[in-house]
Amino acid sequence: MFDWKKFIDLGNKLLNEQDEEYVRTAIGRFYYGLFGVLRRYLINVRHKYYLLSKGAWVHASVYVELKNSDDINERQVSKILNKLRKVRNQSDYDSHLDIFHFVKFIADNKKDLEIAFDAIDYFKSHPGY
Repeated sequence: MFDWKKFIDLGNKLLNEQDEEYVRTAIGRFYYGLFGVLRRYLINVRHKYYLLSKGAWVHASVYVELKNSDDINERQVSKILNKLRKVRNQSDYDSHLDIFHFVKFIADNKKDLEIAFDAIDYFKSHPGY
């Protein structure tokens, strides 16, 4: 079974490069790494089997499930996931934005990203994950 955290590790390696395509790709890997862990958690631990479906709506559904949770960790990481989703969409589709926009996002959200990436072990540690 694929370990989604490896996407985050790859994103960190890509940030060592100074070219825009690497930074844009790193943001995508950060988002999909976090999304993949959280989706698997919601399906396997919280039994949200409807998230097994494919489609763009699944991304919003993962966010909403976490945002509306009673668990503070889930609510906190939902905010970070949503920020990453927005900037991932920009990095994939908005060619008018330059590298400085994305580097600034990473710098401005460094603490939030660290919290989210550290929380991955919390979600992965649940029985059944």
